[in-house]
Amino acid sequence: MTHSASKGPIRVLCVDDHVIIGMAMRATIDASPDMCCVGCIDRADMLTETVAELRPDAVLLDLHMPGKEPLAAMRDLIGEHPGVAIIAFSGSDDSETRRMALESGAWCYQLKGHSGQKILDAIRAAVHRKR
Repeated sequence: MTHSASKGPIRVLCVDDHVIIGMAMRATIDASPDMCCVGCIDRADMLTETVAELRPDAVLLDLHMPGKEPLAAMRDLIGEHPGVAIIAFSGSDDSETRRMALESGAWCYQLKGHSGQKILDAIRAAVHRKR
């Protein structure tokens, strides 16, 4: 599954256990004319199934959540849905977390403290690289 201009807006799934962050990301994504948030989930346990159902072009994935370990969920997702761009999303700026996310298949690593515009730009770049 890859995005093309004819498909309409870039479809994004947010995965974060902090409801406020999920709501903020949904609002930021939905305010962008070329994107829409297709859903928010608070655990990685059902990530693969949710992607199959909602068919996003990109997943904004928090790396520190209860339940299934997010990096394992990312690897499973890539195995079943290799066309989905994954943007690792974390409050942790340590190099080891960043390295592990990128080695697990994330297209990029964004900090929760980054501006909404920077995160939107990262989503766009990741989706366009997946073409």
